[in-house]
Amino acid sequence: MNQIDLRRADLNLLVVFQVLLAERHVGRAAMRLALTQSAASHALGRLRELFKDPLFVRHPKGIEPTARALALAPAIADILNRAQSLISSPVFDPASPCSFTIATIDLTLPTIVVPLIERLRHVAPAIDLRVVPLVREHVVAAFDRQEIDMAILNFPDPPKRIARLPVLKDRYVGIARRGHPGLKGKSLTARAYAALPHLLFSPRGDPKGIVDEPLARLGGIRRRVVMTMPHISAVPLIVARTDLVAVIAERIARLYAAEHRLMLFDPPINLPGFTISVLTSAARAGDPALQWLQQQVMHVCKSYA
Repeated sequence: MNQIDLRRADLNLLVVFQVLLAERHVGRAAMRLALTQSAASHALGRLRELFKDPLFVRHPKGIEPTARALALAPAIADILNRAQSLISSPVFDPASPCSFTIATIDLTLPTIVVPLIERLRHVAPAIDLRVVPLVREHVVAAFDRQEIDMAILNFPDPPKRIARLPVLKDRYVGIARRGHPGLKGKSLTARAYAALPHLLFSPRGDPKGIVDEPLARLGGIRRRVVMTMPHISAVPLIVARTDLVAVIAERIARLYAAEHRLMLFDPPINLPGFTISVLTSAARAGDPALQWLQQQVMHVCKSYA
């Protein structure tokens, strides 16, 4: 393997690489880096020379990373994260202006994100939160590109470069409006449950949910999904005003039960529990700011104990 003299290598090029990977457009990357487009193009040329690969190829909407660029992304993100931790202040002052970007799923918004910003407005009003939606499959790549500081979601087995801190256990329950005629005074069988009209909470519009496979195992039972809904906050409201039933996280169900006059019930099938975790880059484990934010999330989650 050829050795490279680091004294002659410009490690700022790694920052350019990461921004190009995130923006997928030389012009936008140049603006973000406060460079001219010519300077950004020149930096890309130097990157290509350094790694002996095109790294980014033209695309109708900008540029696309090569396989080599995608393979380099985790290592470059790790190097930059460690450099940032090395030179960052060892003390975090929550009274100072600061911004965090958190990726999460709709499931955590009512139970964690809403009480988190409520707490921050009291204890650290100078802190800003940017919350972005992100599915599990894209979370690790977002960390690699340094697009997010933290993720809050159900992610049981992340790669080693991602640190995981479990913060909240939950399970799924059924909800219906109080006095629902299909749930009055009788034992609910799997077939009777499937015969009810269903509302499916589906962030990505999937036609099946967590109950469909267990029902299918019980003699091929199928249910009718009358409506799919991508936003969890609308599910209790719709269920309260119709004869639809739904399955959602128990903590969310209890949060809305009194306000919307909902009844909670256990569907007649086995449904797994799940754990919501806080994810961060393992390379930033010693970052005082992230440690402080984790403590705030844990404080919010302890209120459910």
